[in-house]
Amino acid sequence: MRPVPSPDRAARGAAVRKAVRITLAVSAGFYLCRYGLDRPVMAVYALFGAIALGALSRVAGSGRVRAATVLAALPVGLLLTALGTLLAARTWSAVVGMLAVGFALTFFGAVAGPRASGPAPGLQLCYILACFPPFAPGQLADRLAGLTLGMVLLACAERWLSEEDREPGYPARLAHAARTAARLATGLAEGPDGFASDARPAEGTSGPAPSPADGRSGAVRGPAPSSAEVRAAADGLRPDLLPAGERPASPSRADRAYAHAGASARTLLHQLGRPAPAVAGRAGADPLSGELLGRVAEACEETAAALGEGRDPEPDRLHPAIRRFQEVRRGEGPPAGRSEDAQVRAAVLAAAESARNLQVAVRVALAGRLPEPVEPRALFWYAGTPAPRLWARRVLGHLTPRSVLLQNAVRVAVGLAAARLVAGAFDLAHGFWVLLAVLTLLRTTAVQTFRAVAQALAGTLAGALVAAALLTVLGPATAAYAAILPPLMLLAFTLGPLLGPAWAQGLFTLLVSVVFAQLAPATWQLDEVRALDVLTGSVVGLVCGLLAWPRGARRELGGAIARLLRESGSLVTSVTTLLVRGRGSGVGERGEAAAHAAELAQRAYAQYLTEPSAGRRGDPVDWHAALMVGQHALNGGYWLPLYDAPRPDALAEQDRARVSAQAAGLAGTLTAEAAVAAGAANPDGVPVPPHRVALVRAVPELVDLQQWLSVLDHDAELLRAPPAAAS
Repeated sequence: MRPVPSPDRAARGAAVRKAVRITLAVSAGFYLCRYGLDRPVMAVYALFGAIALGALSRVAGSGRVRAATVLAALPVGLLLTALGTLLAARTWSAVVGMLAVGFALTFFGAVAGPRASGPAPGLQLCYILACFPPFAPGQLADRLAGLTLGMVLLACAERWLSEEDREPGYPARLAHAARTAARLATGLAEGPDGFASDARPAEGTSGPAPSPADGRSGAVRGPAPSSAEVRAAADGLRPDLLPAGERPASPSRADRAYAHAGASARTLLHQLGRPAPAVAGRAGADPLSGELLGRVAEACEETAAALGEGRDPEPDRLHPAIRRFQEVRRGEGPPAGRSEDAQVRAAVLAAAESARNLQVAVRVALAGRLPEPVEPRALFWYAGTPAPRLWARRVLGHLTPRSVLLQNAVRVAVGLAAARLVAGAFDLAHGFWVLLAVLTLLRTTAVQTFRAVAQALAGTLAGALVAAALLTVLGPATAAYAAILPPLMLLAFTLGPLLGPAWAQGLFTLLVSVVFAQLAPATWQLDEVRALDVLTGSVVGLVCGLLAWPRGARRELGGAIARLLRESGSLVTSVTTLLVRGRGSGVGERGEAAAHAAELAQRAYAQYLTEPSAGRRGDPVDWHAALMVGQHALNGGYWLPLYDAPRPDALAEQDRARVSAQAAGLAGTLTAEAAVAAGAANPDGVPVPPHRVALVRAVPELVDLQQWLSVLDHDAELLRAPPAAAS
């Protein structure tokens, strides 16, 4: 068997292959235009067109996907090049254009998700390159032709020179998780002997396999998955562990549905893979619970098959099965046996709800807009919403100073516009490099920007010295520069991404000197100008980094988590009041507010993981645990009012008071933890979550409500646990 390459070795191999593709595309376009057609302007745009989308952008996915992304970005690049060419007539018009282009590409690209935001830096370069003097509308045809040639050559290189992508896509990961959940549900339905544990043989090893549950069609054969398999299936859907190109993060209906399905699958695996001992031991002994678990296994297996074949899943059969389950529970009344029987049924119901979430979300992802409303409507609101409204909701949701996406867009746009103003006001000979320095060195925190600038300046100075010596030795020998350009590009595009800003800036300085020496006579003063321009751009970037949200996502994350915890606490009390008193609107506006807070918190957390401060012991709460609080609060807020219709007259006043007190205590804990997340100075004053209270009668809806509160109690206990190092 071929050994699996280490991460470092794999990264080096990927960098070399990418450098080869970029080098071939750049060389073909540049040499054809410069020496074949004798069109220097066209050659420059062919070169930077391939570099912009190849080296400067973060285009992810397989070779076929990257090629399609480059071709899709081509019309936008042509439009920005034409716009920059026309606005170069005046400094003020170029600055205003830079401000608008910088904000639009950064903000809307981030809102659209990582697949769409990847080409944004390269597209910024299309405008930057064209918006500087000379104002030459007559060159527009050559500029557009060169850019088209460079990007088309890059797309061809990505399409036909890339290795086949062996990583499973998100639907395949989701199908694997669904099959794992189906095996777990079958094991639980069979009773203790069918339930998975670490002692069970893993798939592909020797050992007896459990037989299907008797009398249940669709039971899943095969050995029960081990805990390691369950954990791996769940981690395969974690957004922070996925490659950027695989994350379903756009506002489109399919991506929203896939993200919903992924979160539901992870919750389901947790519910089935680590159930309470009472559930693991008694689920199969209860015919009602065993029957519903069998339906869960069938639904998960059917969902996995639909994902594998890319077809629409079967109609929703879990919803009527859950309805029947609840009708039988209520008709039987409180169990006559041990009190654990009521807990078993509540846990099985919660797992069935997660399985239905998974099944319906996959149906939306594969089938598109559904004509009929899906219950609960507040949870599957996107299923029948027109695409323009889906995008408008995402955009409007982030048009707030609390959004890290808006903060980043403002920071980048102001930095680029300020750099263009400085370059125009001081009539810098090669002001293009000022903006390029801002674009490549500006980070989300002031500390990161300072480190990148320090390394870049050192690399630029070293590269300028080497380039000056090279220009002095070779003089006007154009053939020599043409000969050394390809190996120099290969070196720059390989070592730059691997070794950091210093090497990237140094090698790029040398590369630019060799390129421009083939376009016009060049001396060592060219490198002096580039070093000065990089220094100017670095100063502008530092100032913007210091003035515009210098702490990056860290402070915003604390505020977003605090809002999420407060809204979750309010949702808990609202849903509890609805179920035990028959008053209130349940999820209503509270759910909308909690869902919006969760969206902002998830975006802030995603950016936080990219920053050096991520995972420090000084974090006041475990951010990931706080996100789970919000998810579990929303799930219960949507599902409990649907399947546990309020029956206040059937509940004992003593039980109402006890559950209400538990909900109030939990809400108080979440509110106090919100203060800690926001930076309160008294973390020791946070109350301990209340213990599970004993009910007088195990009425089904009270048991379901209490189990939801107990899950949130457990989540709240994890908030103050030392967070694990960020991945």
